[in-house]
Amino acid sequence: MTAVDPLGQAHARRRRVRFWHAFVWLLIGAVVYAVALAIALLLYPDPKDALAPVVGPSLYLTPLFGLPYLFTSARQRGWLRRVFYFMLMLSFSHIVANNLAWRYGVVNFPLEPDPSDYARDFATGAIGGFAGSALAFSLLVWIRLAPLTRATRAIILLGIALLTLLAGFGMAHGLLMTQALEMPFKPSRFIFWFECVHLPWQVALAFFLAWLMRLRPSA
Repeated sequence: MTAVDPLGQAHARRRRVRFWHAFVWLLIGAVVYAVALAIALLLYPDPKDALAPVVGPSLYLTPLFGLPYLFTSARQRGWLRRVFYFMLMLSFSHIVANNLAWRYGVVNFPLEPDPSDYARDFATGAIGGFAGSALAFSLLVWIRLAPLTRATRAIILLGIALLTLLAGFGMAHGLLMTQALEMPFKPSRFIFWFECVHLPWQVALAFFLAWLMRLRPSA
């Protein structure tokens, strides 16, 4: 009869990534990021400058998304890899996605109102959402925080599809609701639009990252 080792089992549980633990703390990180983003935009001399790629607060605040989870998962396996992933790799993914979306939006921005505005705005968000999610999931597997199996491939493809649609709707419907870029410019409408783009997307990203990380990666 095999002897039971309660201390060993407890240690193994501490080292295992648990879905609800990861999801809840990443969800808290998404809220922290959203609040910090709103404050940063309110303090900006001209919030529209935040649209510029690389330098905006939506990019340099990205590490806040993973910070609560990192603090609460220090005793779980792969913590240093998670630090590298949430502090640097997600920021890199966000910068690449933002640049691609920004370039498409600038090239196709009309000088006058156009009936196809919604489709253009949706495509702008979808490009960013696709690039950001594809990079985020690829780097998660590359750094061995999730295994590359048939199951994870299916989860990743589902996540990319959902996050692409969510980014498209957040960008286009957020602009439709807020009219954030119309004159006279109102910072409150602009901030609400930014939150429409980022908060739902990060909530969905938190769900898929927690789902993928709960599958045991190779050591």
